[in-house]
Amino acid sequence: MKKSNFDFYSTTNLKSYDLNNTMRYQLGLLDSLDAFTRRHCENVANLTSKLCEELKLGKNFTIYCTMCAYLHDLGKIFIPPAILQKQGSLTDEEYNIIKSHTTIRI
Repeated sequence: MKKSNFDFYSTTNLKSYDLNNTMRYQLGLLDSLDAFTRRHCENVANLTSKLCEELKLGKNFTIYCTMCAYLHDLGKIFIPPAILQKQGSLTDEEYNIIKSHTTIRI
């Protein structure tokens, strides 16, 4: 495998692909509840975008993956801030609340 000098952690290439107003509003909600989660979503989107580009995936697929990465933690807007921002270990009840709001059901 060819070694790359590509810096996946540099935020200079972060792209805000046409997130619609609803998506921007939801990201704003995340930011108002927990700035760490908002920053985490941006970092995941940045890494996702760069991975897709490094793998030379199609533009539309890269956009799709990046948008999904931005929004992957939206379930957290339904978790009470006292639980989301708690320092230390969660109780079993708190952990179940988080699982019930962040698990995708198919």
